Amino acid sequence: MTSFSSIQSLVLDLPPSCIEFCPVSRDYFVVGTYFLEKKEQDAGVENAAGDEEEENEDADKKPQTRTGSLILFKVEGDEVKQISTRPTPYAILDIHFSPHDPSLLAVAASTGAIQLFRFSASTISLEPLSTYQFFSSEILVLSLAWHATSPNILGVTTSSGGVYTVDISIPEAQAKDTAKEILVHELEAWTLSFSHTGKEVYSGGDDATLRYSTLPDMTSPSASQEEEGDFFPMQWQDRRAHNAGVTAILPLAHEDNILITGSYDDNIRILSCPQLGRKQVLAEENLEGGVWRLKLLTSSPSDGKYTVLASCMHAGTRIVAITKDQGGQWGIEVLARFEEHKSMNYGSDVQPGCQNGGEQTIISTSFYDKLLCLWRFDLP
Repeated sequence: MTSFSSIQSLVLDLPPSCIEFCPVSRDYFVVGTYFLEKKEQDAGVENAAGDEEEENEDADKKPQTRTGSLILFKVEGDEVKQISTRPTPYAILDIHFSPHDPSLLAVAASTGAIQLFRFSASTISLEPLSTYQFFSSEILVLSLAWHATSPNILGVTTSSGGVYTVDISIPEAQAKDTAKEILVHELEAWTLSFSHTGKEVYSGGDDATLRYSTLPDMTSPSASQEEEGDFFPMQWQDRRAHNAGVTAILPLAHEDNILITGSYDDNIRILSCPQLGRKQVLAEENLEGGVWRLKLLTSSPSDGKYTVLASCMHAGTRIVAITKDQGGQWGIEVLARFEEHKSMNYGSDVQPGCQNGGEQTIISTSFYDKLLCLWRFDLP
């Protein structure tokens, strides 16, 4: 295992919570920030809901104010250049470009809303589009995911524990109360992921539970409320695999019922999760920090080899090899670590175009020290 140093690092104005490269212009990436305005600036993304409960116990019961920004950067050789900053009246907890329209960016807001932006290659800017107030302003949208096959459907998770699908084809003014609840966690729902077919969804929460549900067909524009009402989902939950909150879920598209998960308990795991029957941990590895996000770097199903970028909160960033041998045994090996971050590493991403191996340009961030780093790693 090799440790790496940054080629460039810079300090941002606000704490970074999430990051993603732009699929249509590979040199550009976007960072979302999260700022909690209170007397003691000690609240990160992972304990936002807990801090809110403490504040509610105060006699004045003043609501917390969260703000943020979307920052557009460009990678030029070994240098990161800040192109623009767009302040937002909410804190940002997650961002993702659409796989169906790679210039379309969805933003998860701390005010119960989803806002859409368009990356313009001609003006090199993020242009605001619609804002959908799906939930009350006291609800934090903690994560979001685009549906695998339906371009107008997103999955979202909330601080109230709900896992929903939402439709961005409806008018903005009609968004309230249209979110469809799929799963419910007892505490904050931190993450969700659709299967590659879009027919299933997995979610993870602060209740240390992994949950699963089948979904109705969302690809047909003629699907009616009555048809959805006749749908009875198959669901299950697993409380045994994780020792703390489930914070990342990465289904492997070419492996039936195989998930890679991350948890507050510092472990990355490979799980076998058939619809029926016992869920099993096939392999696990302690990454020395809470595994907040997972990103698939390379995939070679025929060889049983996968490479994953892991954002590991207080431990920094890891590059991890996932393997399955000819006997069907799974293994996990840490290939590289980046540990210049001195606080919570919530967001990391890799520059597009390196899926076949070779030199990977990686941007990683950390929350309290507001640090952004560029570093590189050679994959075989």
